[in-house]
Amino acid sequence: MNRSLLSIVSVFSLPLALLLGACSAMPPDHPTSASADTPTPPASSQAHAANGLTDASPDLYMMENVSDAPQVVRTGRYQLWELGTSSGQQQLINQVVRVAIPSTLSVTVKGALMHLLAGTGYHLCDGVPPDLANQPLPLTHRNLGPASLQEALQVLAGSAWVLQQDPRRREVCFRARFPAHVGAIDEGGPTRQTNATAAHPDAGESPTANAACPYCASEHAHQARMKTRLDPSLKMESE
Repeated sequence: MNRSLLSIVSVFSLPLALLLGACSAMPPDHPTSASADTPTPPASSQAHAANGLTDASPDLYMMENVSDAPQVVRTGRYQLWELGTSSGQQQLINQVVRVAIPSTLSVTVKGALMHLLAGTGYHLCDGVPPDLANQPLPLTHRNLGPASLQEALQVLAGSAWVLQQDPRRREVCFRARFPAHVGAIDEGGPTRQTNATAAHPDAGESPTANAACPYCASEHAHQARMKTRLDPSLKMESE
């Protein structure tokens, strides 16, 4: 009787001892503040949350290292559709456009630009330089594309103008690539050269011009010597 009682007590005492040892090994609970566990949202998210709006996540225009593997969804037993948007849909300036203006219409460059931007989401600024806006549209520019909107705008404007864009207001404009005096045509017309100037082209050059072009004086002197050798009469006149 005593042996059975001792065996029963030993059977129940072992799990109890293990339980008490596990409880004593657990660290005591420490009160933690809610602010320490909860991450602080960004300032922009807090501002939008005040109006009941939150930023979309993930942000398409802030994503990095986007996988090139296409995402597809099954729409039928043998049909898959690729999910995603094109570059022209994500960035409107990259959308594919085409210009087709009849040759019978008299159109300026500004009119062609407005025709091109119609339906793209972009509009032309009010400050287009008159030197560009009032130019007649070349015949070769009446049919363009398919090309990206950015490329077509630059082609219509030409190499003398730089395309500018404001994605926030969806506005495009142009500025001159070079100052106005660069490449300007002298409207004074050609001047007649005297015999002395013809015989010595470098004689009419001013010191300022020679300073601006150091190698021009030597080049003109070389040309004068060559002309003297070919035509001895010039040498006699100069003497």
